[in-house]
Amino acid sequence: MKKVFYLAIALLIIAILISVTIYLNFFKQVQVELTAPGLESVIGNAKKTIYVSSKSFSNGSTIPAKYTCDGDNTSPQITISNVPPQAKSVVLIVYDPDAPGGIFYHWIVYNLSGLVINLDEGESQRGKLLQGLNDFGFIGYGGPCPPKGDKPHRYVFVALALDIESNWGSGLHPEDVLEKVKGHVIAYGYLIGFYSR
Repeated sequence: MKKVFYLAIALLIIAILISVTIYLNFFKQVQVELTAPGLESVIGNAKKTIYVSSKSFSNGSTIPAKYTCDGDNTSPQITISNVPPQAKSVVLIVYDPDAPGGIFYHWIVYNLSGLVINLDEGESQRGKLLQGLNDFGFIGYGGPCPPKGDKPHRYVFVALALDIESNWGSGLHPEDVLEKVKGHVIAYGYLIGFYSR
């Protein structure tokens, strides 16, 4: 009877150790993946205090096909909150850091304002936002469209709070927007979704 008891305890300990190892490896992987690469020089010393969330998908989850080139290419719902009161405007940049040719910009929105900013689903298509040119070559939102067979790409929705107005007019190239915000970012935050085909 004692042997069975000790065997059960040993198996329980092994199961716990395996579970902890799997959890720690998963947590480490998520931490590595949930980064905002490519914008370090733009962000500078700004603090990550802004919250970016979506009713369309949760942070670290798969973006539904509806918001991609395989669906309606509709811009997802986005909420930007905890914007510093001293911010004069907010810029939203959506990009894929895993694209074969380097960073691929999917959506640039500028001249946003407010302590809490809500962009409804499909907001990009309504023509009320000041939007830049994406890397597909048109103004507005272009959804995830990674090469078929690639591992899941990351899609970073990063909000930058600025100490300047960003009423720059429609159709700016991503590089021009990044140049304009450099040195003016006072806070930032991001949401990351994944998509593969």
